[in-house]
Amino acid sequence: MRCFPLSGNVGLGMGTVQSVDRALLLLSEIGREPGGLVDLSTRVRLATSTTGRLLATLEHAGAVVRGDDGSYHIGPLVHGMVSTTDSTASLEAIAHPHLIDLSEELDEAACFSIVSGDDTITVDQVDAPKPIQAENWTGTRVPMHAGSAGIVVMATWDDREIDRYLAGNLATFNDNTITDPGKLRSRIRQARVRRVLWSHGEYVDGLSSCSSPVIGGSGRALGVLYVYGPSFRFPAEGDADRIAAVVLDRAERMSAELGWSQTSYPDPMSEAS
Repeated sequence: MRCFPLSGNVGLGMGTVQSVDRALLLLSEIGREPGGLVDLSTRVRLATSTTGRLLATLEHAGAVVRGDDGSYHIGPLVHGMVSTTDSTASLEAIAHPHLIDLSEELDEAACFSIVSGDDTITVDQVDAPKPIQAENWTGTRVPMHAGSAGIVVMATWDDREIDRYLAGNLATFNDNTITDPGKLRSRIRQARVRRVLWSHGEYVDGLSSCSSPVIGGSGRALGVLYVYGPSFRFPAEGDADRIAAVVLDRAERMSAELGWSQTSYPDPMSEAS
């Protein structure tokens, strides 16, 4: 996403403010491709100290966020100013380093899904180097009730939204798909308490997944980080709690990068309960 159509030769003539011009140039460069302090200062041809001060100001305002690897990405302030398509691309860019870390640490495929109405859509996936791979789910649209990814999103909804969804026609994909409203409510309550949830073959028989919601600055679920693999090996015996803790930690880190914090915004899990 390129947020501002600026070139490297920003005019500094009458009527312009140099620091604003430089900040916009920096935002434009980050929108084109995220980067670290030294990389960005080289790309915009500014001193590292100057770039650092600008980045600190932009980060404080929420215009950029700094990832765990030190790279800067477009932040929640700018997300609200761009189109849905551009926002999705930015979410993918922020999610991707987390997917790499999840896949490496847990040795299974890691995915990011966005929320689209009453469905989730997987928009990015990082595979693990395994001889037996599960299908790549990029581009797949899944109803909210069919697996852990959608249920952790519903856990952030209020009761009226949940009632509306559960009153609809809930598709069955196999014998493991849960369509009973009472059982789904129980699963939603579990997700509200734990903020992370397992599912086993509810959408595709033989696949298990562990999901946690990504919360935006508005307090709403924008997407889901999840890890999945063949049920015969995932999770390994006695490893489910550790995996859940890792997935939850990554989802909370990404949520913080998008501007959500329990001190700044109501906890959607608590508000919904």
